Amino acid sequence: MKTDTAVLERDTRTSEDLFDTTPGYDEEVGVKLPAGLSAEDAQRARLLYNLFNGLWGLAIAVGLPGSGKDTFFNYITNRMKAYFPWKRILRDERPRPLFGEYDGIFNDELLHEDLAKMNEVAIGSRGTERDKLLEKAADDWVAKKGKVLLKNSILYLTEFWRYVYSRDPHNPMNKTMGGIHKEKRHIDTLILGTTQLVSDLDKYTCKPFVDWRVTCARSKVNKTRFTYFVEKVRYDRRMDLFIPISKPFSISIDAGKPRTYLGDGKIVIRNNRWNYQPETEEERIVLDVIKAGVDTYEGIVELLEDEGDMSEWETLATLKELKFRKTKRVIDYPCDFGLFNSKSAPQIKSALKISEN
Repeated sequence: MKTDTAVLERDTRTSEDLFDTTPGYDEEVGVKLPAGLSAEDAQRARLLYNLFNGLWGLAIAVGLPGSGKDTFFNYITNRMKAYFPWKRILRDERPRPLFGEYDGIFNDELLHEDLAKMNEVAIGSRGTERDKLLEKAADDWVAKKGKVLLKNSILYLTEFWRYVYSRDPHNPMNKTMGGIHKEKRHIDTLILGTTQLVSDLDKYTCKPFVDWRVTCARSKVNKTRFTYFVEKVRYDRRMDLFIPISKPFSISIDAGKPRTYLGDGKIVIRNNRWNYQPETEEERIVLDVIKAGVDTYEGIVELLEDEGDMSEWETLATLKELKFRKTKRVIDYPCDFGLFNSKSAPQIKSALKISEN
């Protein structure tokens, strides 16, 4: 029998000739971290990396006004900025200077011309044909401009429902976000969005792509403390519900606690409050320590625990009383509440509509 030379040639090739042997996503183990992180920060970085799937996917924070949705994602993006500096941070609102550097603003104003072009493509079309044209235009944008803008980024969008509003399914921005959600893994993007009601989110362009739901709760006793329950979810289109597929993972944040890593980390007495008369012995002690030149949270706590009889809990409660009580406002210091202004959340009111004619 005559030997098939093609078969012999194929059989003698090495695995490098036949297969792609370069490391892929599934073979990437661990996480690279920047030099200089403390052991505690390194542990937190690994936790966030593993919790959010290697930093790609879509997470939504759900809760009533004041429940801490924006507080959570501002905290998360600020920490990820330090832990993973190779990730670009994109936002749709301008943060306070305390937040530090970020890579840019993402909103309908920035994308106005691109959205207008998508709108023009679909004008004159009706029903499913219109949707298909918009979806194709959005997918083309993601594959070209969107890939350049969003590659290897963390995209934080407050009032997320305005981008994927269930009552405005033909909005070009809605279709664009749907295209981004479909490509989130390939463009290595972690999308974080806040909303009051899950029902406001589009069940075609958004809900099927949600990977995590964050439920927010605010302490009734400690008004600056929030607890967040992060759970992996799967969307059930038939029931229009998110089905938990993991146990909730809780993260607690005291947004009123002084953070030495924010700004200059200093606790200072306001210029116009140096003559303030302390109302309690704890206030007098804390203010005396600050006036003596101890201006960091860790320094004050250590001094009062070693030389005095105030616990860290008492010191923190006193500092927050002096900073947040409206009738006092004696001191100032950097904390998570200073990263953003919740009243400045953008009002996304796109005038780009699809003609019905």
